[in-house]
Amino acid sequence: MSNGTSTSDESRDLDSTSSDGQDDQSRVQTSEPKGSPDENGKPPSSDGDGQQFKVDDPLFSKRKGVFQNKEMVRVGWVPDGDRIVGRDDYISTISSCLNDAVYGGAPNHISITGKTGTGKSLVSRYVTRRAVNAAVDDIRIGHTYLDCSKSSTEVQVISTIGQQLNDEDVYDEDEDVVKMPDTGLPKDKFYKRLWQILDHYDSAIIILDEVDLLKSDHVLMSLAKAVESNDTSCQIGIIAISNQINFFDELNPRTKSAFQTQELNFDPYNANQIQEILRGRDDAFRDGVLTDEVIPLVAAFSAQEHGDARKAMRLFRTAGELADREGADMVEEDHVRRAQDALEKDRFRDFLQGTPTQMKAACLSIAAKSLYSRDDYIITGELYDAYQQITNAIDMDTIGIRRFRDILDEMQLSQVIETKEVNMGKGGGRHNSHRLLHNPEAILDIVMEDSRFGDISKSSLKRFA
Repeated sequence: MSNGTSTSDESRDLDSTSSDGQDDQSRVQTSEPKGSPDENGKPPSSDGDGQQFKVDDPLFSKRKGVFQNKEMVRVGWVPDGDRIVGRDDYISTISSCLNDAVYGGAPNHISITGKTGTGKSLVSRYVTRRAVNAAVDDIRIGHTYLDCSKSSTEVQVISTIGQQLNDEDVYDEDEDVVKMPDTGLPKDKFYKRLWQILDHYDSAIIILDEVDLLKSDHVLMSLAKAVESNDTSCQIGIIAISNQINFFDELNPRTKSAFQTQELNFDPYNANQIQEILRGRDDAFRDGVLTDEVIPLVAAFSAQEHGDARKAMRLFRTAGELADREGADMVEEDHVRRAQDALEKDRFRDFLQGTPTQMKAACLSIAAKSLYSRDDYIITGELYDAYQQITNAIDMDTIGIRRFRDILDEMQLSQVIETKEVNMGKGGGRHNSHRLLHNPEAILDIVMEDSRFGDISKSSLKRFA
């Protein structure tokens, strides 16, 4: 047998897109600009995504632009090992867990936790790709990546895994290809077809990202016990990734018993590491278009948000796109600052969309306190005082302190604020203290777009704070 891999047709962000136009479930392709290099050995002019096209329609004619290969600064692009920063220990641990698969054996299951943008998905996909390429002799390793925020039911997970692994090249010439539909079969039939597909592989590495969003953990148990239950001869290794540090502790006891894992927790990147990551992608831009301030400023903004490399990459790319739209020849500090403001507003607007007015009032209180009191961390009682003044000013019902704390918990889970416990000294007791993780001025602007808050001026908010 020859080495085999599985693919799917998707597009996401280090880390997924999620959310910004590239899907992590796709085969990663690092396409280079077409055509011959110029006299300096550089790729030819391209459309900014690594492809060269001639556009005859004047409506879409395009200037040279600041990008050489924009694909390299998309969230979800998997670089080679030289561009992965500060993750050598994690790479080593994951590779040791997958090592037996290279020889046709059973890879170990791995559970990975850590904050968003710490490289969990990127490193998992990178090491998996290396394992597939390293497979010896005729060992065939299937591999698949699934974002559980998009496929969250048991049937969706099984169907998607099956479709991604169902490569016609793994079938014998006289063998019928197994059909794996999206819907329309009983659950046990979906499983039966998945086992048939898996039997064409010696080993399979299945990456389940955002695994905490699964509606049932039964699929974890089924995959982990597949060989033991004689469902398939394929040795399955699961890499399960979650932003919730306690998720795997709270699994169903039967699932936890079957799904024995190597546990890893990814630390956030620091500002220096983010700078190094960005410098490893600066060839996405044309030579000389990045001013000296750009990369340090992008890294500084991102380090303030818990070292989220996804946000750093998104900001890096957005600053370049802003420069392109304005016809600038250089990407400068001002582009980064304006791109940061735009992304902040977009993220927070998405968070607030459809939330109750009480949540908006609570956000307004912490934004006002952060902007006008100049304290990094504000204790719950002070926030509640500001919140009460806001609700009184617009004649709105005021919720109790307990419900207000629940709203703060929701804001923490959504990474709007950071919360820590502080000791106020003798007689002061211990209190929760909160720090806003977004630009307070941007939050004020967005919340005050709601007509309910239209009568509140910034000068009155300063007084409330």
